[in-house]
Amino acid sequence: MTRLLDKDLLVLLCRLLMSVCMIRYGAAKLIDIDLFVNHVTTRRFMELVARGAPAPLWFAYANALFQTAAGLCVLIGFRARVAAGLLVVWLAVLTFVGHPFWRLSGGDALLNESLFYRNLGLLAAFLLIVAHGAGRWAVDATDRK
Repeated sequence: MTRLLDKDLLVLLCRLLMSVCMIRYGAAKLIDIDLFVNHVTTRRFMELVARGAPAPLWFAYANALFQTAAGLCVLIGFRARVAAGLLVVWLAVLTFVGHPFWRLSGGDALLNESLFYRNLGLLAAFLLIVAHGAGRWAVDATDRK
């Protein structure tokens, strides 16, 4: 077939598409850390782990840096399997704690259901990177012969 359907080109395109979400939202948090600290998902998480105490600023920055850096690692293919695996764990927690649409009603339930299923799709995409790697066009691919 044509080079357009090359498996490694498709993996590169997938890495680009799946990383955009992580990089964009991680960078937005770094620019305005209140996006994270005051977000309903953060408050739900803090209710579970700290009896509702506000998220410490260091935690907010660590989260934003992790999300941005892991997204960049998957994008360029540097330790992509490890970064994708960490994102799977992070997204699983975020998805089930942050978007419990089954406990909500009305517009909140609809929005959170949409975000829940979007995150499941991202989880699947990152799991594919964990399982199959980042492909030929990745920084780590230069280590292979």
